[in-house]
Amino acid sequence: MNIDSASQLVLVVDDCQLHCGVLKVVISQLGVTQIHVTHNGRDALALCEKFNFDLIICDLEMPEMDGLALLSELAERQYTGRLCLLSGHDENILKLAAMMCQQLGLDLVASLPKPVTSECLKSVLQTVGSPNTEKYCAKTLPSLFVDDLDEAFELGHLRNVYQPQCRFKNGVAGGYEALIRWYHPEYGVLTPYLLLPLIEQANWHNRLFFYVLQQALNDFSKAKFLGTVSVNATHTNFADPQFAKRVLECCRERGFNPSRLIIELTEMEVYQYDSVMVENFARLRLNGVELAIDDFGAGYSSLLKLADLPFTEMKIDRALIVSSHKDTRKRAILNVIVRMAKQLNMRLVAEGVEDSDTWRFLNLLGIDLCQGYYTGKPRPIEHFNGSELSHV
Repeated sequence: MNIDSASQLVLVVDDCQLHCGVLKVVISQLGVTQIHVTHNGRDALALCEKFNFDLIICDLEMPEMDGLALLSELAERQYTGRLCLLSGHDENILKLAAMMCQQLGLDLVASLPKPVTSECLKSVLQTVGSPNTEKYCAKTLPSLFVDDLDEAFELGHLRNVYQPQCRFKNGVAGGYEALIRWYHPEYGVLTPYLLLPLIEQANWHNRLFFYVLQQALNDFSKAKFLGTVSVNATHTNFADPQFAKRVLECCRERGFNPSRLIIELTEMEVYQYDSVMVENFARLRLNGVELAIDDFGAGYSSLLKLADLPFTEMKIDRALIVSSHKDTRKRAILNVIVRMAKQLNMRLVAEGVEDSDTWRFLNLLGIDLCQGYYTGKPRPIEHFNGSELSHV
C-alpha cells in the first residue's frame, strides 16, 4: 500500500465485539499497527482525549451514545482526523449521516454498509494517507491572529502545493491546481481552514490571491510543463477594478501564456454582480484566461452563473462525487451535469475522487479530468519529477 501504515492511529467504535475483532484483524493485515477498539461513543470520546486519531471507524447504532451523537461530540471537540461510518441499515441512513458530517465540518472519507470488505477498508486507509501531512492537534494549537498571518506572508511561510488534474482517457496530468498551505515553524503544516478566517478578518483576499498566483507562475514558468494552472478566487477579488489587469500583468512579467491560467470562482454566499466584476470577467476571457465554476452543485445560484458568465470549466463538488458509483440519485444528477456541460462546450473536472470504483464510473460517464487522492495528492513543486511536468 502507498501509505505510511505503521504511523497511522486508528479507532474502531462498534458495539458488536465480534465485528470489532474482525475489523481489527483486517486493518492490521493492511499494515496498521496502532489500533484501538471500543464499544460505545462515550468510551470513544475518552480515548479521543488521550490520542489524536488519524481515522475513526464508527458504527451508527450503539447503546449509551450512538454514532450520530458521537459525530456531534467530535465536531464540538474539533476533531481533525478522518471518519468512516458503518451501518447495517439501508443506504439512506448512511446518506443522512454523511450529510450530518458535512454540516458539522467533519472529514468523512467513506460510508460503508455492513459487512465491510477488506477491499473497502484498504481504500479507506489509502485515502487517509500519511497522518502528519496536514494534521494539527487542536488541543495544543494556540489562537492564531492577523499578525501571525502577516508574519507568515512576510517570511514566506505560506507556500503552494499542487494537485494534479489527470485526464481520464490516459491518466496524464493536463493541469494542476494551486493550493495554499501554512508551514508554521512550531505547529507544522496548517490547512486553509485556519488561514481563511484570518484572510476574511483582515480583508486580504487580493493579498492571498496574488501571493498564490505569483508563486504558481514562478514555479510553472521554470518547469517545462505546458498544461494549465488553476488558482482559486472569490467574488471579492473580482470586485477590484484592477483585478484582471493585475492578473495579466503577472503573466506578462513571467512570460506565462494567459491561456494556460484557470481562475476558479468559489462562492458560498449570495451576491449581485456589478459592472466592475463583469468587466473583469470579460477582460480575462478576451486575453485567454479560462474561468472555472468551482464546487458546482453545492453553492448558490450555480445555474444562473452558468447562464450569465463565460465559464469554460465546471468542477463538480466532491459531495456529488463520493460514492457516486453506488448511489442512484447521484448517478442521475451526474448524468444530467455531463450532458449539460457537453452542450455548453465546458470541460468537466471531478473533485474528490478517492477510489478505483468511483474513477471507473466517472470515466464511463465521460468526465474529462480527475482530481483527488486516487490520482495524486497535493505536493510542493519540488516533489514532482521532470517527466511528470513535461507532459501535456
